[in-house]
Amino acid sequence: MRRTNGLARVLLPSVLVAGMLGTVTPAATASAGPKPAEPAACTWKPAILPMPAGALAGEVDAADGSGGYAGTISYGANSAKGGRAVLWKNGRFTDYGNLADPAYRKWVTVVGVNRSGTVVGSVDREGDGFPSAVRSSNGRIKRLPELPGAFASTAEGVNDRGDIIGAMTDTEDVAKWYPVIWPADKPGTVQKLTGLPDASVVATGIDEDGTVLVDVEHEVGEELYLWKGGTARKLAAPDNAQAYIPRGIANGRVIAEVTSVGNVTRSVLWDRDGQPRAVERGADIRDINRDGQLVGRTDDPSRQEFGVWQGTALAATLHRTDESGLELTVSSDDGTIAGRSWRIPGGHDEPTVWTCSGVLSTGQDTDGGTAQE
Repeated sequence: MRRTNGLARVLLPSVLVAGMLGTVTPAATASAGPKPAEPAACTWKPAILPMPAGALAGEVDAADGSGGYAGTISYGANSAKGGRAVLWKNGRFTDYGNLADPAYRKWVTVVGVNRSGTVVGSVDREGDGFPSAVRSSNGRIKRLPELPGAFASTAEGVNDRGDIIGAMTDTEDVAKWYPVIWPADKPGTVQKLTGLPDASVVATGIDEDGTVLVDVEHEVGEELYLWKGGTARKLAAPDNAQAYIPRGIANGRVIAEVTSVGNVTRSVLWDRDGQPRAVERGADIRDINRDGQLVGRTDDPSRQEFGVWQGTALAATLHRTDESGLELTVSSDDGTIAGRSWRIPGGHDEPTVWTCSGVLSTGQDTDGGTAQE
């Protein structure tokens, strides 16, 4: 529900474009901090979600926290069906399709879903490739309204109430974005978030209490803020932090990839006390659930090892095998994890959910999940 993707992930921060020309005054250290008690190790059992006949590939991009998963299925780049937003829930498969507008590409980038089944994301224009924010409504994908003068927009998350957050820009050079919310209590409207610095600003995720995670990009640095009801609070920065890729907010916790002086990147978790702490062996954390369960890639040099964390502590690892590959991108509130897997050799991506199915004493199970003691 609260995953942060899309714009915040693909835009290159100006601080990195300018190069590492100096240091940022340390504000707080991303230390390991006290580790929470590790959960019992378990076997992560994969299950492939069904796709309709003719679909070539698919993946899970978001979860609703109660057994529902949203993502995209592809019929091929040159197919008239393209890449379609879909939902798996309670044994049912719902195909929301793509945007019925010839000015847009037939591909939906899905970034979030809530428990009511509202799927949000963006669709790129055919001519220039700039995005427009979209949501599911009445079984179809539709554009979200934009403020007057907007050139492009993107949706970045949705909560169970139905509030959708994202960003817009009024200029083709996308030098400056501003954060917006499509409030659930005022359907059909969009509002700019106020009380934030005058910079390029993107709302990248939203918690269930309405707290919005905001990425603020200045010309010489970057900051993360929490915004609620018109009031913004800056998150404490890890030592020498220069750039961020926000990955999620859930139940008062925030996760992000942080780049520091020397182009050093690490995964950092802000717990409810607001202090940043380094995630053990975290190289590319992708999501967080309400209980602080993280998923993403570890620092293994092979780049083929993925992990499940409880807070900052690594609890389990899952590996590519000779028969199958995998990528973990979703941590659901019900404890499942999801993403995609593929058969080796030559298999297409398949939408996959992994469930903790039992306690292991040690070692690696036959499905690629390794218990950490």
